[in-house]
Amino acid sequence: MSADYDRLFHSSGASDAADEETAAHRESTPPMPVNASGSGAGGSGYTGEHAAPPMPIAPTQTSTAPPTAAPPPRPSEVTSQIPVTPSTGPQRVQNGLLRTPQANPGAGARFEQQYAAPAPQQRSAPAPAPSQHFNEAPETAWSQANAPAPTGQPAPTSAATIGNHRAIDALSHVGVRSAVKMPSQRGWRHWLYMFTRINMGPSPDEIYEMDLQARVRRNARDSYQIGVFGLKGGVGKTAVTVALGSALSRVRGDRILAIDADPDGGNLADRAGRQSAATVSDLLSDKELSRYNDIRAYTSMNAANLEVLSSEEYSAARREFNDDDWKAAVGVVSRYYNLVLADCGAGLFTPSSRGVLSTVSGMVIVASASIDGARQAAVTMDWLRQNGYQDLLGRSCVVINHVTPGKTNIDVDDLVQQFERHVAPGRVVVLPWDKHIAAGTEIQLDLLGQTFQRRILELAASLSDDFDRLERR
Repeated sequence: MSADYDRLFHSSGASDAADEETAAHRESTPPMPVNASGSGAGGSGYTGEHAAPPMPIAPTQTSTAPPTAAPPPRPSEVTSQIPVTPSTGPQRVQNGLLRTPQANPGAGARFEQQYAAPAPQQRSAPAPAPSQHFNEAPETAWSQANAPAPTGQPAPTSAATIGNHRAIDALSHVGVRSAVKMPSQRGWRHWLYMFTRINMGPSPDEIYEMDLQARVRRNARDSYQIGVFGLKGGVGKTAVTVALGSALSRVRGDRILAIDADPDGGNLADRAGRQSAATVSDLLSDKELSRYNDIRAYTSMNAANLEVLSSEEYSAARREFNDDDWKAAVGVVSRYYNLVLADCGAGLFTPSSRGVLSTVSGMVIVASASIDGARQAAVTMDWLRQNGYQDLLGRSCVVINHVTPGKTNIDVDDLVQQFERHVAPGRVVVLPWDKHIAAGTEIQLDLLGQTFQRRILELAASLSDDFDRLERR
C-alpha cells in the first residue's frame, strides 16, 4: 500500500510541476488571434472551455498578397464571455486543461474576434474612346450601356458616359439621297419634262459640263495671275482673254480683272465693253487707293461681271507700258481681285512681257490653226524651256484658234498630239471659228457658239486645276 501511495504521490507532484511549467510558458507567450470562425491558430473551431491552448508559432516572412475580406461572422460567434475566478496561478478545469489568469481578475474576461481589414473596392474601368466604342460589336456595346451601375456610383444617364463623341458628328457619315432629281435644261429630256413632267435627269453632256464648272470654282491661293501670250499678232489673244475672263467670272462669281498689257496699244477695253475712259496710267498716278471702290472707278465691267483695265491711248502715250508699270499695277489690284488676267502683246523680249512672266502663275499660248501659227507656238514653248520657265510651261495651256472660216491647211488632230508631248494631256484646246468674234465688236459670252463656249469652259477648268498648287512664282 505504501508503494502505491508513493507512486500516486510522485505522479501527482510531477503533474503539478508540468502544470506550473506550462503556465509559465503561456504567460510568456502572447495570446493567439482568433480567426473569423472563432477558432485559434490551431484551427480546432471550438471556443470556451473546450478551446485548445494556443501554441507558439514560428515567425514567418511577411506576405505581399493583399488581405482578403473575411465573411461576416454569425451573431452567436461575435463575442464569447468566459467567467474566470480570481486566482494567482493557472487553474485546472474539468477536462484537465489549464486556463491562463487574466490581467484584471475582478472582471469577466472578454475574448473578441479580430477582423481583417476589408479589401479596397476595385474602381470601374474608364470609359473607352469613341473609336473603340464604335468598333465594338453591337451586343457588347448594348450590354455595357445597359449594365447595372456599381454600388455607390451614379447610373449612366447619357451616351457621354460611354464615349466623348457627339451624336451630331456621326450624322456626317450617313448617306443622304436627294428627294428631287434635277431636270434637264436642254435636249429631248428637257422637252419631255416640259410636256409630260417625266424627269429623266440631266444628260451625260450636262453632267460633264457641271463637272467642268465644279473645277472652275476651285479656290485660288492668294491672287492668281494668268498671262495670255502669242508671238504673232492677229491670232486672237484679246478675244481669248475676254472670253476666258467672262467664263471664269460667270462661273466663279468673284472679282476678276483683265489688264491690257500690250505696249502697242491694245483694244481689250473695246472688245470687253468700254465704260470708263480711265487707263492703267491713271490708276498708277492715284496715291489714295485704299478700298475696292477706289479701283472700281478706273475699270469697266461687261455683262459677265468681268472688269477690264485698259491701257493708255497709243497716240497720247508718252512711253510704252513696261515691266515696272505691270508690277506696280499688280501690287495694287492683287489685294482686291482673286484672279488677274494679262493680255500681252506679240513677243517675249519686250519689257512688259518680261514683267508679266515674272509674276504670273499660269499661261495661255495662243496660236492660229495654220502651219505658221503652229511654228510660233512651238517656238514659244522652246523659249520657255530654254530660259528657265520650265515650271511655268508645265502650268500652261495651248489654244489653237481658227481665225478664218473653212478648212485649214494643217491636220489639227495631229497638231494636238504633237503639242500634248510638251504640256499635260487635256491642256491643248481647239477653238472653232465664231462669227460673233469675227465681227470685231464687243464680245458677249451668250452670243458665242455652243462649241466655242464649251471649249472656253474646258480651258478655264484646265487652268483652275493649278489653283491649289504650291509651286508658284
